Amino acid sequence: MAKTLRSKKKRRWLIPFFVILLTAAGIVLYRYPPSLQDIGRIIQSAVGKISSLSAGQTPAEPVLRGTVYDRKFRELAVSYRLFSLIVNPVEVVDRRKAAEALAPLVGDKVENIELRLKTAQYSMVLSDDLDARQAEQIAALQLRGVTCKATEARFYPGHTAASHVLGFMGDGVGLAGVEGKYDTVLQAGGFRKSNIPDIDFQGEESLGQKETDIVLTLDIDLQRQLENRFREHLAAQGSEKGMGLLIDPSSGRILALVNQPSFNPNYFWKANESNRINRIYNHVLDKELIRPLLARAAAIEREGLDGPGILPATVAAPDYGFTPEQLDAFEQQIQLYGSVFGNWESGPAAQERTGAQPVVTGVQVGVTLASLVNGGWRITPYVVDSIYDHATMKRYSRSNEATEKIHVLDPALGVKIRRELFANWLLEQENLVVFTADHVQIQPDKDQYSRYSMQDLFVGLAPAKQPKFLLLMAVEQDHLLPVAQRKDNENGVLELMGKELLAALAKVPPPDALPEKPPEKSEENLRQFFISKRLNFRNAPGKANEPIPRMPQLRGMSLRKGLQQIDKYKMTVRVNGSGRIIAQYPLPGQPLTGVDECILTLDSK
Repeated sequence: MAKTLRSKKKRRWLIPFFVILLTAAGIVLYRYPPSLQDIGRIIQSAVGKISSLSAGQTPAEPVLRGTVYDRKFRELAVSYRLFSLIVNPVEVVDRRKAAEALAPLVGDKVENIELRLKTAQYSMVLSDDLDARQAEQIAALQLRGVTCKATEARFYPGHTAASHVLGFMGDGVGLAGVEGKYDTVLQAGGFRKSNIPDIDFQGEESLGQKETDIVLTLDIDLQRQLENRFREHLAAQGSEKGMGLLIDPSSGRILALVNQPSFNPNYFWKANESNRINRIYNHVLDKELIRPLLARAAAIEREGLDGPGILPATVAAPDYGFTPEQLDAFEQQIQLYGSVFGNWESGPAAQERTGAQPVVTGVQVGVTLASLVNGGWRITPYVVDSIYDHATMKRYSRSNEATEKIHVLDPALGVKIRRELFANWLLEQENLVVFTADHVQIQPDKDQYSRYSMQDLFVGLAPAKQPKFLLLMAVEQDHLLPVAQRKDNENGVLELMGKELLAALAKVPPPDALPEKPPEKSEENLRQFFISKRLNFRNAPGKANEPIPRMPQLRGMSLRKGLQQIDKYKMTVRVNGSGRIIAQYPLPGQPLTGVDECILTLDSK
């Protein structure tokens, strides 16, 4: 009983003590009130400490998007961890000292930084594309109001090379080509076989817990060689449209793919929709271009294994005596018009021709001709060779069942057709096969008018007897004769270029076996990335004190409000859809130096 009375007395003394303590604290806060910023910093600091204590350790660095390689482990698309320097001027104690400390790290003048700190009212991005070393140096300064935010940048070292295969990214998501088709695979996080069914998972249910890289069948050296020569040819002939395809006819591997006009995926928003069309898969060629080859192949099959050799085309009956219906039946047999699906289509399909005459795409022509020289196998071409999983540290190759193969010719006859089909176009000394054709395509248009275009085709095989390379090139001109007068040595320039390319290809040694693990990221490509950024975002002369304009955040706004936000930048605006803005290019925060076009995607939902 006595013990209980003593406890009650102690509690009576504690209550007045706490009242006095709270009163004193209230007087201090009244006389020296803290600012809202100080309260915010105290709360933020407390939350940060609680978070770090509850985590038990610092969180792991976010995983970057996977790299896309060519068949020799050379980078075609690569991601870098970069940093943005963010400054809240209100929290900066001494703007002059802060500008002096930051100037040598971001490569700007002290006066420029100080002016921006004085004029800005809210947090701003002072500098972009800083590397890890610069971010560490800035953090070591321990400046109030100065932070570095980690970002991820995607870079395509080849620029326009293979752009229609690679596609592009926007807002951290793959939107076209390999980037779009295999976005789930390249993104950090697990994926299943349904996301990339062509790959043998070797019994694993899922892969990709960390970074996953994709290895393509493309060869960047062959790609650049074909692309450069093809672009030079178009410029010399005054043409703009064309396509090129280099494949291994026995396996279906695509070694190079060219479309002109092209685009740079590093700045894809600057390209017109027509530039992003994968012409080799979407644009039509007239079947008349390959009619001589189809008729000759059908004639060889008609004669059979023991039949006599067929006559040269110069003395044989037209189409070797076949009626249009008979030729059409042979075309159906070899599946000339069969579907050839491309996993890397990177743009809207071209308008198909609506007419009585049949048309085919460039890739359909390539697949059909490949089937006539590989023993009668119709093989769907592909670009994905394998993937490398950084979590399991293993490379997973393409499964044997992934490539679609259909026998469209009798095996024995297929060999005979391969030996005799191109006899009229064999160049024995060069050990090449060269076939060329041209045709005027007529497309009915509205208002009883027609649209004319001139198409030139080149098909080459190397070596001649058992081809390892099939090169197809097609050039289109949207105007008729007369064309600009050519010199004598310019006649047959497409054929000459094709023969030179084939001769060079014949000397290309087979690629060495890939190592199991990809190499470290290329320092040269990283250097080129920073050079390209600095060249594109360099301040204009005489405007050193003006801040670089940046694309505002428009997503979620109505079209009217979004247009008001960007009206001062005087850009051409392309609008797709209706409703509120759900996507924008350029992306929010991107510098607008040199950008003269904006794309807005709307959705009513």
